[in-house]
Amino acid sequence: MSVTLTLTDVDPGTTQLYAFGTVTLSGTYPTGGDTLDWTQLAKQIAGRGQTVDSSMTDPAFGPIQAGFTVQGGTPNQYQMQQGTAASNWKMRGYSTGSAGAEFTGGSAYPSSATTDVITFSAQFRRLT
Repeated sequence: MSVTLTLTDVDPGTTQLYAFGTVTLSGTYPTGGDTLDWTQLAKQIAGRGQTVDSSMTDPAFGPIQAGFTVQGGTPNQYQMQQGTAASNWKMRGYSTGSAGAEFTGGSAYPSSATTDVITFSAQFRRLT
């Protein structure tokens, strides 16, 4: 199953747009990382009625910069790997409790990951 992104806030800058939200994990962790589809943000509306008005058709218009943060809970870490399009990036999960080992491919996400409160922040180019 792919990673689910939920938009919670948007800061519309002048030339770049900043999106914030949460990440939900479920199902089986694929070997090499789970699919991260930034285009799902374009279909959502943030709590204050804002949207992500950014081109997702070219990898250059995926996030310029983005990161995950785990709020409390486990010391798991999450990294992004750029794809060939905004719809096929990868999210890789690591358990720092076991010397930073990547989650086991083909197995269910560890319960520590599915209960993590994971947030993201991403910076996009605005459409002109």
